[in-house]
Amino acid sequence: MSTKLTLLIIGSCLLFNGCNDLQGGNDSMTSASSTSQPSILVPDLPDRTAAVGLPGEAEQLRAKHASLKAQLLKAPNDMKTWIALSEVFITEARITGNYGPNQDAALDILDRVLEKTNGTDNKNKELRGEALTLKALVKLSQHQFEDALVLGKEAVALDPHRAFNYGVLVDANVELGHYAEAVKMSDKMVGTRPDLRSYSRVSYLREIHGDVPGALQAMELAVKAGYPGAEETCWSRVQLGGIHERNGDLKKADEQYQAALVERANYPFALAAAGRVAGKLKQYEVAEVHLNKAIAAMPDPHFYVDLARVLGVQHKKEAYADAVRKAEDALVGKRPVHAHTGDVLSSEHGHSHEVGLEMARFELEFHKDLPVALANAQHEFEHREDNVDVNAALASILYAQGQYAEAAVHLDIAKRSGSKSAEILLVDGLLTAANGRTDAGRTLVKQAFAKDPYLQHALATTGRAML
Repeated sequence: MSTKLTLLIIGSCLLFNGCNDLQGGNDSMTSASSTSQPSILVPDLPDRTAAVGLPGEAEQLRAKHASLKAQLLKAPNDMKTWIALSEVFITEARITGNYGPNQDAALDILDRVLEKTNGTDNKNKELRGEALTLKALVKLSQHQFEDALVLGKEAVALDPHRAFNYGVLVDANVELGHYAEAVKMSDKMVGTRPDLRSYSRVSYLREIHGDVPGALQAMELAVKAGYPGAEETCWSRVQLGGIHERNGDLKKADEQYQAALVERANYPFALAAAGRVAGKLKQYEVAEVHLNKAIAAMPDPHFYVDLARVLGVQHKKEAYADAVRKAEDALVGKRPVHAHTGDVLSSEHGHSHEVGLEMARFELEFHKDLPVALANAQHEFEHREDNVDVNAALASILYAQGQYAEAAVHLDIAKRSGSKSAEILLVDGLLTAANGRTDAGRTLVKQAFAKDPYLQHALATTGRAML
């Protein structure tokens, strides 16, 4: 469930997107100078190498960029226009998955605005607050949650009446595991402006606290509050389907994924979700078609992981190995952790995205490399020790290593919020059985698979063997 809230840059919730520069790009800068204006650099919008989004959407965004650039060449100190330009890059990153150059450009622009808006007059305060919120959104997308929290707090202090400022604080606190504070910020956000952004955050918090019916209700409100076909609305549909899917109702889940595809043809996240469902239903040919289409539009590492699972159950060894390699390539370079030294790794193609949790899960499931998995999970724990997903992952890895006492410590933390996820029930059952309470452990494992009969988890095979 982690990171879903951070994904809707213009809308609402957190997932984890793929972070590769696989859409191609043009990182050139346009300069302008005259006797009356200082020389400035306006970043160009990267070229797209895949067709994504609604017809005409790319052209509209490019026209918006051109218009803003023209304004800045005439008035380079217009901070409002610089902020609008940063939003173009943030939106482009969101739609295409080409995060590197787009987010770098956005951050450069926003830092420029923040340097110019240190004054105390109301106009500067408003502009600075907007820039802080947008920078926080980028940091959330990069999984730099502590930085986002600091930025969000400053934004709220400057403008306590802007609902979206509280959304940043909801997201950051959720990812850091500060759930009580996240609920407070969510209440403030809804009270200020009940809309798609706020309803989706309410949904996620309810699911974390074990209220699945309430989570469904809130996400349905988010979908209804959105404009049909808009990216944020379709994202909310995918999240609504995800709640159904995590609770074993593949029919209702797929209904939402298909509805998103009707509203927004070839939407990568809906394609991948529909492919995942098809794979669980053993409709492998359909699954591969959907997942490959999603990957062609946006090479997200999660899409490759889902494809690898589909290929693996069909014993397509070469294709499976290729999908696993590509999933790993999509993660490597985005700061995984060295198994033995604990150092953060990087590569020439990497970005500032923290993906320790994703690497931990990947290593546990696909490489069975427990030391590397543990190192990455522990790295995440150092930064967000109360997060449900981080502690559930640590419990899973430590169970696999036979360190049952240590695993129980982290499982207890994961259970504090009241989450009733199938993953937590599964690990709880396995640990209970490992500690000698076989019947009680089997009961918990049965509950896990009753909740989600299609559970895809590194320890799912071990759990099914107990039934």
